[in-house]
Amino acid sequence: MRCAARLCVLIEENRMEAANKIAIITDTCCDLPQEYLKEYPIFCVPLVVTSGTESYRDNIDITVETIYARQKNENFKTSLPRPQDIEDVYSAIARQGYTHVIVLMIAECLSSANNLMRLAAEEHPELTVKVFDSKSASIGLGALAVQVARYAVRGVAFDPLCELTKRLIDDTVVYFSLDTLEYLQRGGRIGRATALAGGLLQIKPILTFDRKDGMISTAAKVRGRRGVQQRLIELATELAAKHPGEEYNLVVCDGNVPEEGAALEAALIRALPNAHRVLHGKIDATLAVHLGPNLLGVGVQFLNSKLPA
Repeated sequence: MRCAARLCVLIEENRMEAANKIAIITDTCCDLPQEYLKEYPIFCVPLVVTSGTESYRDNIDITVETIYARQKNENFKTSLPRPQDIEDVYSAIARQGYTHVIVLMIAECLSSANNLMRLAAEEHPELTVKVFDSKSASIGLGALAVQVARYAVRGVAFDPLCELTKRLIDDTVVYFSLDTLEYLQRGGRIGRATALAGGLLQIKPILTFDRKDGMISTAAKVRGRRGVQQRLIELATELAAKHPGEEYNLVVCDGNVPEEGAALEAALIRALPNAHRVLHGKIDATLAVHLGPNLLGVGVQFLNSKLPA
């Protein structure tokens, strides 16, 4: 009961006065700093982490620090949001006077959370709800939620905002590097032989979310950790070079390596100094279960130059 009450308190405390009657729903996989949830009409549904018979809501009942401390000796798994938590978010949105909702959850190929969001929306005919496949996760998902919320606050109407959301999904690209393949192998995402070979050869894969379906694919491979940061910067700058003259935001994320994350952010800004904004997030508990510690990531989000960034 205390946890349920705490969730309701968090929902209420993180709200600003309804702006433009459009709310954004995402999940804790968005890796957004709390200040963005307070500044914009973004509501966050907690994903679930399990260990044996115990289940914990991401960032409410368990933290990413706990995952890092225990995951070497404990087999964590992840699960869908609890239906009551989804209902609490929709109810809070309706209660606060919003009339329209854009839903951006973790990529549909990675989770069935969107299906739950669609089903729950049917219980709220007072809300006009549009659910999108973000084809992303982590700070790529967070960047989508924030930019859509910015447009909403600036007065973009719902139908045009839905069209903008489709474009932003296609135009938000992230790359991230794992320090180890062990946790992907534990979760069945890759085979044991692949994980073992990667460990023996000190290969650090740089992954991305495919723009067609959100599936995780390999963008590059680096031998040893020392070259990871430079290759991430190169991938981001190569991507930006394919969009000459376009305005963009930058995103950075790290998993339990704040100093490396800060250095990566500084290097990315030096390489791409004309960004409108730089968004830096920390990996959440859900992703930490599958990706392990010491993750680094960067991304570029291209913008519609006809609208305010």
